[in-house]
Order: sequence, then structure tokens, then C-alpha cells
Amino acid sequence: MPKVTEDYRAARRDEIADAALRAFRRKGFQATSMAEIIEESGLSAGAIYGHYPSKAALVVDVAARVVGGRIEEIGRLVDTTPMTPPPGLVRVLVTAMTRELGSPSVMLQLWGEAVTETDIAELASTVLVRLIDTCTHYTSLWHQRTHGTPPDEADAIAADQVPLLLAAVQGYVIQSSLLPAFDGEAYLASVERNLPS
Repeated sequence: MPKVTEDYRAARRDEIADAALRAFRRKGFQATSMAEIIEESGLSAGAIYGHYPSKAALVVDVAARVVGGRIEEIGRLVDTTPMTPPPGLVRVLVTAMTRELGSPSVMLQLWGEAVTETDIAELASTVLVRLIDTCTHYTSLWHQRTHGTPPDEADAIAADQVPLLLAAVQGYVIQSSLLPAFDGEAYLASVERNLPS
């Protein structure tokens, strides 16, 4: 039997994760069964379970991919001129999250899962720390380049501002998921007007 390469395994995991994400968009994490993910992928149950031993493991991987993509996107913004003011990161994050997930409510469901699923809680914590670090680095650079703030002072300002920026993202996710009359554009415009930069 030919040896399976790591590239092949990675491509198969991508295929499964993409199928799971499509299923999660339709029904959410909790309501989507492994049988539905298997059907969506067109692969055998053995192929799925050979890469992911449980739905929780698959959820963890899908969420890591989605947030990892956002971290890469913010990293690329460092090279833009002029840089987007830090409150604009909220728009960047929620727009991309909506594009990837179909609805921010999927992220809210993930947070709910994190309350009872240790693996998901550990992932959420790890990913949040990475997101904080990335946004803090970006915000510090923005202050240095835009205002000529010395690096140490810019780092301190960024550490103070980033929790507010991420809270605004979380607020968007919660309000857009729970309020039928939620106006996402008005929310983002308010964030950009009112959060410090």
C-alpha cells in the first residue's frame, strides 16, 4: 500500500473542515451531526474519523482555521499605507467572520460550546491570546507611525485599547445574533466614531 504523504493528509483535512464549515453555517455546531458532515463531505465515515476522532475535534480545527485567517489578515494590514485606524479592525474582523461563517451566530455557538467542552475552551483561550497579541502589535505600530509615539508608550496604549476593540467584536456577534432589528452598519460606524484611536 502506498504511503500517504503529509500534503495529502493536510489536503484531506482541509476538505473535511470545509465540508464541516458548510454544514455548521446551515445548522450551527450543536445541531450538526457527524453523519451530516460525512454526507456533506462525500467521504466515508472512516475517512472522516481517521482525521478527526470526534465532532469536538473538528469544531476546534474549523474555529482555529477561521480565526487564524483573521489573524493573517490583520498581519497583512500592517503593510498598508495609511494603516486602518485601530477601531477599523472591528469592521475587518466581523466582515471576514461573516464571510467565512455565513453568520456571526456560529461564533456565539462556539463560545457556548466552550463553556462545557474543555478542548474548545482551551482552543478559544489560545486563539483569543493570539488575536490579542496580533491586534496589540498592529495598534502599537499604528500609534508609532501615525502619531510618532515612542514604541514603549505605543505598546502601553495598545494594551489598553485592544480589550475594548475585541469587546466591540464580541458585542457585534452577540447583538447581531439576538436582536432582530440589529443594524450592523450603524454599529460599526459608531465603533469607528467613538472608540479611541
